[in-house]
Amino acid sequence: MYKIFLAFVLASLSFTLNAQNSQLQGFLLDPSLTANANAVIRKNSIEVEVLAVNKMLIRRKKIITVLNKKGDGFAVASTFYDNNRTIKNQEAFIYNSFGDEVQHYKKRDFKDQSAVGGSTFHSDERVSYLNYTPRSYPYTILFESEIETNSTIFLPPWKPVYGFYASVENSSYQLLNPAKIPIRFDERNLENFAINKETSEHELSYSVKNIPAYVPENWAPDLEQFTPGVLIALNNFALVGVTGNATNWRELGKWQYDNLLKGRDKLPEGTISKIASLTKDAKTIEQKAEIIYKYVQENTRYISVQLGIGGWEPMLSEDVDRLGYGDCKALTNYTKALLESQGIPSNYAVVYAGEEKQNIDADFASMQGTHVILNIPREEEDIWLECTSQTMPFNYLGDFTDDRDVLLVKPEGGEIVRSKIYTASENLRKSSSEIILQPNGAFTTNFERRSNGIFYGNIYRIKDQQAAIQDIVYKEDWGHLQGLKIASVGYNDDKDKKQFTEELHFTGQKYATKAGKRLLLPVSFLNLNTFNTAGDVERKLPLEIRRGKTIVDRFSFVLPEGFEVESIPQSASITSEFGNLDLQLDLIEDEEEKKIEVMREFQLKKGLWPAEAYVKFRDFISRVNYINNQKAVIKTNL
Repeated sequence: MYKIFLAFVLASLSFTLNAQNSQLQGFLLDPSLTANANAVIRKNSIEVEVLAVNKMLIRRKKIITVLNKKGDGFAVASTFYDNNRTIKNQEAFIYNSFGDEVQHYKKRDFKDQSAVGGSTFHSDERVSYLNYTPRSYPYTILFESEIETNSTIFLPPWKPVYGFYASVENSSYQLLNPAKIPIRFDERNLENFAINKETSEHELSYSVKNIPAYVPENWAPDLEQFTPGVLIALNNFALVGVTGNATNWRELGKWQYDNLLKGRDKLPEGTISKIASLTKDAKTIEQKAEIIYKYVQENTRYISVQLGIGGWEPMLSEDVDRLGYGDCKALTNYTKALLESQGIPSNYAVVYAGEEKQNIDADFASMQGTHVILNIPREEEDIWLECTSQTMPFNYLGDFTDDRDVLLVKPEGGEIVRSKIYTASENLRKSSSEIILQPNGAFTTNFERRSNGIFYGNIYRIKDQQAAIQDIVYKEDWGHLQGLKIASVGYNDDKDKKQFTEELHFTGQKYATKAGKRLLLPVSFLNLNTFNTAGDVERKLPLEIRRGKTIVDRFSFVLPEGFEVESIPQSASITSEFGNLDLQLDLIEDEEEKKIEVMREFQLKKGLWPAEAYVKFRDFISRVNYINNQKAVIKTNL
């Protein structure tokens, strides 16, 4: 009887434990969640508790099943902290596919290191992280953390979708607010998901279940553009002990100016006199501003400072002047002070930096941005300055900060404006090549290329690289030119025109393919790099071309002695809502030589289209590639 009772108890206990551990077992997964997934977010809960205007607790618990090695990146277990963020608790468990505990990590078992890179001069930000190497797949990680912070200006958002190839089984967010501080929140893309929510003046909660994994698609917008999310902010807040209140960008921008910028623009009288002397002969505001910008480039260098409120507040301008260095905030504020000492108004501009464009959210005022640049308002077109670069031309922004909403921090308040937008015509790359062909398909060429707009920013630094690095860059870019050997290079960096010119002389062992007495000659010497467009995939995501561009090329193929043209492709043109291609071919013959002249102009247009437009776009790119891949046939009579 006792054995029967014990078996019953053990069976009941086993059933209960199995029920509790269902999220820890790697094989108990809905097939709809494993499809296209490298990891499954079994549970991701965020609980924010606002105890006072300057005290907040953030509790996180996440359970993630990693299905394969590619999913390891989703199993990050780390907590960032500094002098104003304290880790109250941190713990992690690792489970095998059956839900059995493999390892238990307590707070003391986590590794600790600085959270910034080598370019940062001084920072108190650190990260406590789990250093775990998986033994087998699938495995499940359970991670819990709690931090306390005095900066309530940063409420974490709710963004349940981690990234591509990660499905979501459960995700939730709860804001507890015993301090009864009024809140603001803004919902994004919730309409297509089964969201459970409760909101009030002071608190809110959201949850969602069973979101299948997204698969990346070429030319698609960022995930945040079509996945669910909620932004949350307090109307009354604190940043490292500095309190404030705001409900819109004007109010938040004024608070930033009054508390982070005001009074930090004083300069030594000697510096003001020096700048006045340097600019005394300048006839326009633009000329004065350029002289001042070059002065900053020649007399300062960039370092990063992320200490306490210094992560948001610039160094004093007089300190930058004395020390000769500063971070983006400090150098921008210093340049601003120098300009204003000569009567030129400018605006401190907060931006999200990065090649993949991200906007300051114009519809939701909160502490945002990762970088600072300078704006000089002008009637025709504003001037923009990247104050951290010692090499960038005056009034030039590259793809690090171009074409995105930024926040101007003004004495009267904040304003959202667009940074410099380069049109497709301004993003111009123009080349000219004379290709002298050899009877065996090899070639020698003299090549010249001029780059403007975004193209300029992506190439001009090559002039400062060692010859070996330059050689690697060209060979990677022109991988289709077999046996490439560069004999000489020459560069001209015209900072006034913001135009970079390359002059190269190089050879290749094989370009045209030999076929008996014939050579098959590709008429497009340089590739357009249009990327692949999948032909058999049902498009689900919108189509976005983030930057337009124009590429103009002239290829002059000089035929080997004794060769003549047997066939040559016809000229062709394509006009589309996505862009245009014009390819013109001519045969030029005289007593000295025979040449095939190719003129190619390709333009890609910036835009956003619905998913169903991808079929037309794919057809456009396919036609472009077909025309570009055509070959002429030349033959010898020798």
